[in-house]
Amino acid sequence: MTEKHRILIVDDSHINLLILTDLLQYKYNVSAATNAQEALQIAIGTPRPALILLDIMMPEVDGYEVCRQLKANRYTRDIPVLFITAMSETEDEVKGFALGAADYISKPFSSAIVLARVENHINLHLHQENLEYQVSKKTKQLRNGYIDTIYRLTLASEFKDEDTGAHIKRISYYTKEMALKMGMDTEFTESIFYASPMHDIGKVGIPDSILLKEGPLDEEEWVIMRTHASLGAQILRGSESPYLKMAVDIANYHHERWDGLGYPCGLKKQEIPITARIMNITDQYDALRSKRPYKPAFDHHKSYSIICNGDGRTKPEHFDPEILDIFKKMSSIFCDIYETYQDN
Repeated sequence: MTEKHRILIVDDSHINLLILTDLLQYKYNVSAATNAQEALQIAIGTPRPALILLDIMMPEVDGYEVCRQLKANRYTRDIPVLFITAMSETEDEVKGFALGAADYISKPFSSAIVLARVENHINLHLHQENLEYQVSKKTKQLRNGYIDTIYRLTLASEFKDEDTGAHIKRISYYTKEMALKMGMDTEFTESIFYASPMHDIGKVGIPDSILLKEGPLDEEEWVIMRTHASLGAQILRGSESPYLKMAVDIANYHHERWDGLGYPCGLKKQEIPITARIMNITDQYDALRSKRPYKPAFDHHKSYSIICNGDGRTKPEHFDPEILDIFKKMSSIFCDIYETYQDN
């Protein structure tokens, strides 16, 4: 048997409550309140009303104020409100609609009109909820499709010079934890989690003879290698995905340095997008911890020391000082992430 929807009737007139309750109770579960305080308490209870019939003219706190408070509450703001009124002035109706009311029911009551409007607004509300659910479900599917495509595209590029996709996972978690420590909002934190692994996607355009070369690259090879940043940005540019939009800056500028001696544009300090500044230090840490054709894997202590103190090639002044300071405070988290997501 289908469970009856709950209707809340709010009216200081006991006669009106009896009339409406008698009219609606055969089809709905009816709750009643005679003042604003009772109405608001019932509205936030369980189960939540599917619809509220609300008298305008009540002592102390009128229906307009009750409606305003209902619409200001995240839990009750979507409940349809039908004002009960004996008034017919246009300005009163306008005021009610401006507060978020769905409709009016006039006194004296017409049984047919009351039943029809209650049923119509409940069905409309249920349809709206179902529509929102379907849109949310479809949006989630599209988002998951974006993320899956991003992961597989990134994995294809990483296979050229990484052992497995573990590097991708680590980069995501490094940047997410760094963003959280920096106080970034949820949208930024989620976006950088999915965008950051695409930083080196431009390596798909670098010859294997250079990418996998054992030992140092010569000057000509370095010129080619450095093009992977702008190549990556070109691959990613033009999408409407928020993740890919963020990834354009990450790919293009993650080798820029705070002191202005990076590439491809020689940006310095705040000229470098914050996403790329985060990526710079996280990518450097993972590169130091990982085995490469030209170097062995370093442990956490040595990698930390190189980033914070320098080793000739890497210098502290390459990094945003504030981000470097945050890295120092949370380096143990970086170590835990690396140890958790190891190459098989």
